[in-house]
Amino acid sequence: MHEPVIATALLIALTGCCTVHCVLVVVGRGCPDRRLEPTEIVMALAMVGMMAPAFDPLPPALWAALLAASVVRPALLLVRRLCRHPRSAFAGGWSHYPHHVLSAAAMAALVLCAAPAHQHAGGGAAHGGVGSAVPQWALLALAAYFLGYAVRGAGSLLPRPATDAGPTRAGGPATLTPSSLASTGLVAARRTVMAVGMFYMLLAMS
Repeated sequence: MHEPVIATALLIALTGCCTVHCVLVVVGRGCPDRRLEPTEIVMALAMVGMMAPAFDPLPPALWAALLAASVVRPALLLVRRLCRHPRSAFAGGWSHYPHHVLSAAAMAALVLCAAPAHQHAGGGAAHGGVGSAVPQWALLALAAYFLGYAVRGAGSLLPRPATDAGPTRAGGPATLTPSSLASTGLVAARRTVMAVGMFYMLLAMS
């Protein structure tokens, strides 16, 4: 990639924070979906390795295998739910499953396609290696999808006017607990950041 260094470093830092958040949520007891959170750790780490290949000790083939493995279980669970509940398959916590399967599969393909370019360039995700293996329209279509997901996620994080006029309790400073780490807002913010990272990488490769 030939993207600005500052933007890349910022995204690496944010994605690293997403990885830490995934780990804390899994370790805590407030994890909303233990079937999906561990696979998002692999996704976040792979994104960091993709944006900073010079500091990535794992070979691209291993990353691709880990990402492919992270796709299998959510995909099987989603297929089973589609068979049992076709009308409400994507309701509630299941709404993120298709997005995760697409994200991990796209990352696995990008890691494999960029591997020869990494070996010849000695680091940095090269444009030619991916562009020659993946059609540009596919990269742009994926980039548009992740941009739309990020915009939608950012919109859901905007504060909403209070609708409940019930009594409120004045408390002290907020404390981080397993349940607060796994709150809907933090999980949505993490997934929004990861969508921005995917959009950034795909746009630079196209």
